[in-house]
Amino acid sequence: MAKYLTLLFLSFLMFGCSSKNMSVSTVTQEFWTAQQQNRIDAAKNLTVKEDAKKTKLYKKIEIKTATFGKAKEDGNSATVPTKLYLKGDKDIGEVDFTTKLNKTDRGWRVNMDSTKQSLYLAISKQVAGNLGNIFKESLGGVDSIKTIFGEFIKNFKDVIENSNK
Repeated sequence: MAKYLTLLFLSFLMFGCSSKNMSVSTVTQEFWTAQQQNRIDAAKNLTVKEDAKKTKLYKKIEIKTATFGKAKEDGNSATVPTKLYLKGDKDIGEVDFTTKLNKTDRGWRVNMDSTKQSLYLAISKQVAGNLGNIFKESLGGVDSIKTIFGEFIKNFKDVIENSNK
């Protein structure tokens, strides 16, 4: 039993030491792999502030896989272009955003506040674009929208004028 505890302790020590020397790209890949596998404790160990509440993504975001662009380091901060391929939602199959990292005394770590802001903004833009397309398709294009709003304004003016009489 003592042998297993020693092995477990040494493994933990090696992982803790090696994570300090990981590159920006490696931290990013390991972080998103942990998120994909719903291993929140592993993900939170790769963040600036080890806060499980901040580390966990919105529960509807299920990651199928992720790809990464070239990391850019600028002193104590870094960015990695990230694309998540999501499960389930056919309208939002993939999302492009930026994973943001900071250099800490524990090595490179994901800045969850900035990364979540980038991710959620990208998702919001995609949803807004999808809604715009749905709206456009259902109303038959810009000319139909102009006609509908024109009629609405005319009828609204008539209602106002008739209520003043």
